[in-house]
Amino acid sequence: MDNANKIISFILGLVVVIVFLAVLTGKLNFKNVKILPLSFSKGVTPTPTPTIYLTPTPRTIFSNTGSNNNGITQIPATGAPIELLPILFSGLFGGIYLSKKK
Repeated sequence: MDNANKIISFILGLVVVIVFLAVLTGKLNFKNVKILPLSFSKGVTPTPTPTIYLTPTPRTIFSNTGSNNNGITQIPATGAPIELLPILFSGLFGGIYLSKKK
């Protein structure tokens, strides 16, 4: 069964690549194709639906008593990881090197 899934995915991928290349080279033209008809038939007018506006009710999410901090002693780190800057710089300088090498 695993081989059948690989064969099916290979064939579908091949079809996608062929259609992409056909559109890219201009063999298939989708500029004049309408997928959904957006015009109404003659004599038919759409009926407006009534809009119901709901006002939100305020809720108390938490209460801050000042002395009760529930054992939280540190703010969790939510920033970018330390490895982000070296990866960005190496990618930037590697791209510059490869573009100037040609």
